[in-house]
Amino acid sequence: MEVERDFGKTINITASHIWFVTSKGLEKKAKLLEIGEIYIPREVNMPCFASRSTAGPDAGASSYAFIFEDMRIKLETTKNHDAALRLVQNNDNFSIFLDTDKYIEDVKVLPLLAHAPNQTFMNLSSKCIMNCAFCTTVELLRGNGGDMTTERVLKIIRINAKHPSFEAIALTSGIPDSVAETNMRMVDMIKAIRAEFPNVPIGAEAYFEDVQCIQRMKDAGADEIKINIETWPLDLFKKICPNRDRDKTLAALEEAVKIFGRNKVQTNFIIGLGETDDDIIDALKKLSHMGVVVNIRGIRLGNLNRERLEKALGKVPQRVSAERLIKLAKVHRNILEMNHLTTDSFKTMCFSCECCDIMPMQDL
Repeated sequence: MEVERDFGKTINITASHIWFVTSKGLEKKAKLLEIGEIYIPREVNMPCFASRSTAGPDAGASSYAFIFEDMRIKLETTKNHDAALRLVQNNDNFSIFLDTDKYIEDVKVLPLLAHAPNQTFMNLSSKCIMNCAFCTTVELLRGNGGDMTTERVLKIIRINAKHPSFEAIALTSGIPDSVAETNMRMVDMIKAIRAEFPNVPIGAEAYFEDVQCIQRMKDAGADEIKINIETWPLDLFKKICPNRDRDKTLAALEEAVKIFGRNKVQTNFIIGLGETDDDIIDALKKLSHMGVVVNIRGIRLGNLNRERLEKALGKVPQRVSAERLIKLAKVHRNILEMNHLTTDSFKTMCFSCECCDIMPMQDL
């Protein structure tokens, strides 16, 4: 693959040609992401409650976040006594065992405010008409029986704002009726939040069919924006996101960079769906050149999306290996640096959380 530098010279870049020092902590985090779940025995006294998210990679699951060697990781809990990962407690100290061997020591449980550490990240609606094959949100039943009202959102933020770790707010939403109506509800919600929290960073995760709505998000008070491309090959996109338009997504990303600026626009790219490494590198180059910072995420599999993924792809995808996650993260960091982009300047959403993926600047 050829990558253009600012001064016009091109170099070849492939996953095998990029080299960075790989720390043991990074290798361990990648292995935990590959496995994805952990067994926590009853006798372990957890210092905080589990998270139960209605959006994101762990939607519908009970999860805990951990920190070790400056790495953050969020893992689903499992009731399977024979799971590969097990949390062990010795007085106030935690360790993670892989099979029968101690794999990570000095593990700390990382409290989550709402879905993520240090920020209140809320899903405004679990209903969605888009029917993306990987998503588990649409399969969930919200406990309160309805969409999030402005008053409920503000109440949650007020509670979280009292916590010393509170730093930011982020919003996402399923699309229960139409893209336009969903986005206008989010615009109104951002206005209400900004009026009460004038100095707190706000991130918005949305899908757009009308790029003018991106400016409305900015005018309402959003500081950062996330528009997910999900996958790169067009044929794969059509299988995975049958009710979305890839061209409109790319147009929205381009417009978002114009409005919010470089290092203010992020996008999720799910891998493990059948794409090649060359597909991923092509996407990273083009999106980074546009000014978009990509978040590479290995596909998460569970009872809520396994059947739909198999129907869409003709097979059940496998979890992405630790080796592939690290290899692509090295390429990713190189491409980001050549385009003067970074993951560690974001104040909201995934790059601020750091728990669910390999972060090219923070972890590598």
